[in-house]
Amino acid sequence: MNMIDNSILVVDDDPMIVQHIFETLHEEHQSYTFLQANNGQVAFNVALQKHPKLIITDWDMPGMNGIELIRALKADLRTADIPVIMATGVMVTSDHLKYALEAGAVDFIRKPLDAIELKARVNAMITLSDHIGEIKLMGDTIKEFNYFLQNLINILPYPVVHYDAEGAILTFNQSFVKAFNTGNEIIKSYYEYFKNDSADLHAENDRKIFEKGASEIKYESEVAFADGSKHEVVFTKVPVFGNNGEVKGILAVLGDLTELKQQHEQTLQKQKSELAGISMRLAQTSELNEKMMRDIDKLLTSNDPSVREIAANIAASYRLALNENMWTEFEKRFNDVHVDFYLRLSAKHPDLSSNERKLCAFLRLNMSTKEIAAVTFQNGKSIDMARYRLRKRLGLDADDSLQNYLAQV
Repeated sequence: MNMIDNSILVVDDDPMIVQHIFETLHEEHQSYTFLQANNGQVAFNVALQKHPKLIITDWDMPGMNGIELIRALKADLRTADIPVIMATGVMVTSDHLKYALEAGAVDFIRKPLDAIELKARVNAMITLSDHIGEIKLMGDTIKEFNYFLQNLINILPYPVVHYDAEGAILTFNQSFVKAFNTGNEIIKSYYEYFKNDSADLHAENDRKIFEKGASEIKYESEVAFADGSKHEVVFTKVPVFGNNGEVKGILAVLGDLTELKQQHEQTLQKQKSELAGISMRLAQTSELNEKMMRDIDKLLTSNDPSVREIAANIAASYRLALNENMWTEFEKRFNDVHVDFYLRLSAKHPDLSSNERKLCAFLRLNMSTKEIAAVTFQNGKSIDMARYRLRKRLGLDADDSLQNYLAQV
């Protein structure tokens, strides 16, 4: 689409009125391109091609009139977000105003046009258009990251499920589908999948999150998968918060311990480490979502009710939980796998910063630069520079392996 960032389309079959509007607005909007059309059909085609920031249209025109133009614009996703001001000297009653607003106009101005009123209304609509553009951009960004999060969850080897306080399942990954054969059936309540496997145990543990505010719970239970096989599963659950900070649901990761317990202790420790890494990835993605939502929350203070409504709808749809103590919880899980690693590291290198300690933890998990960059939302060059500085801080020579050194701490 050929888009003009700052353009105003004026639609009227009277060229004198079009010229008057151009001259009135030009002084305050010199950076704007002014477009014109003499009927609704021409205006619709211009809107599709140029996507102006604002449209001012007459009501009574030959061919497609102003009301029909507004309806056509609102029916097309490519133009539905363009604000339209209805300007008319014939349809001036309150019923006409109501009719125009119901059709999709955002404002109504009577002819003959008053210059001060026209400037004020246009300025307000341009501000609204700017806010709508910002909100749409934020919404698109959040959708992209939620798509990334869903893909990330889907590639995990463990079943992952998100459900609300009533047990209604909100989302799940492909591993959950495979384990419980949810692909060809109506999705049940979360608790129905475990009604034969200590359902009371799951409900009791969930109450620790919903009623007692636990930041994480972990417990083991035997579970029957769809193929009839029995598995020892460790359930790791964290709360998912709503807009008001209340717990609205639970995100659960089901780690299958059956095969792990058949392997050597070293392999078991590695798998637990991977599970901790998965939790951290999910936490970091939640943190980024929350940052975006805080940005959207700023728009909720707007004086324009339309902006507040749009921002509120986006925030309600896309907010994902953030646990403020996520890093503390990660360190706890990390220490469960690598006992006293931080104590030994601090004893040998007491001057390391908090970020350097975190980098040491990621490297101790044998995470690559690409993986670290993904979960910290930094670029690879920044991580490489941090690794270089860390080597200096640890006093390592060029031939020394940083990861081997940390593995021996």
